[in-house]
Amino acid sequence: MSPTHTRSQDWGNMENVKCFNETKPVRKKNHWGTGSDKRIMSVVAKVVKKMKVPVTVINITQISEYRIDGHSSVYTETGGKLLTEEERTDPQNADCIHWCLPGVPDTWNQIFLAML
Repeated sequence: MSPTHTRSQDWGNMENVKCFNETKPVRKKNHWGTGSDKRIMSVVAKVVKKMKVPVTVINITQISEYRIDGHSSVYTETGGKLLTEEERTDPQNADCIHWCLPGVPDTWNQIFLAML
């Protein structure tokens, strides 16, 4: 589950600007944002633990919660239309769901390859 980083108050930015213009990761220990559903992750962990075939789940969610700087893009669309130049300057239009910079998905892949 990839975190959304849509509530900037989660990491102490009270301006309600999502992850817009964030340039550094969250430094708070054991950080969990409101964009991640820990209940679902708990259910997955319990089910996997009970499986007859050994399965390993890589928890990319929490490590990705720290990387609010990893998807600082406003080059998105709304309702099938690309944003205008003016709309791209509005923090509320920031794309906090897709990863736009190298780093976070690359880390997921490195962890996966190391486990293989």
